[in-house]
Amino acid sequence: MSNYSIPESILYPMESRQDLLDLANQLRLEYQPQNAAEDEIFERIIVAAWLRKRYEKVRSKLYDKKNAMPVESPNLSVTIDSIRRFQHEVEQQKKQLSNLRKSLRRLRETGVNSNLEDLHEFAPAA
Repeated sequence: MSNYSIPESILYPMESRQDLLDLANQLRLEYQPQNAAEDEIFERIIVAAWLRKRYEKVRSKLYDKKNAMPVESPNLSVTIDSIRRFQHEVEQQKKQLSNLRKSLRRLRETGVNSNLEDLHEFAPAA
């Protein structure tokens, strides 16, 4: 790893540290952050990408659970509600990733070698 930190505090106990490192390395190759401001945006990209993957896994498991339930199950409506909530979370993380990618692109297009004090105008809060 180079000059960015892996936000391992986002890992749940059952999640793989290696999977997070692999994702970070894959994203690092794609985005190649060049300075402190880009590193900050990049770390937020890692978090948003990881959370999106987590929410998609949970949503998928909920769909499997729903499909295994009989139609008359009293838990069906609770499961459907959970699916909707996780779908919303997936969409939120997709938007966050899109905004962060735009922020990184805008930062690079301005040609400004920004410092962390200038970051607030380029990246939304995570």
